[in-house]
Amino acid sequence: MQTPTNFTIGQVAQIKTISTYTLRYYDDQGLLPKVFRDKNGNRIFTNEELKWLDMIKCLKNTGMSLEKIKTFVDDTYQGSRTLQARILLLNTQAKKIKDNIEEQQTYLNKINQKIKTLKN
Repeated sequence: MQTPTNFTIGQVAQIKTISTYTLRYYDDQGLLPKVFRDKNGNRIFTNEELKWLDMIKCLKNTGMSLEKIKTFVDDTYQGSRTLQARILLLNTQAKKIKDNIEEQQTYLNKINQKIKTLKN
């Protein structure tokens, strides 16, 4: 059996565990610029949009603003001339994530120390 290449908004919502409202919002905000509509105006998603949703969710879950995610998406579709800008954006986000991990590790160490103290 062949995997479908076109998906309805409901199918995408179920596959990616994201609400149809959020999918519509992302589309309306230009985060999914290649979503097309059928003759009835229904959004049709492809495997490419599903991959984009994974990246959008990843970036959003790391605290990146939708505005910056849109910049990343727009820059991607502009091709190689924006490659350095995209790398810089991702490097900046990676640094923020690393800093957050280090901060959380400090908190975890303090909590573990307190647990040790309380057990003694």
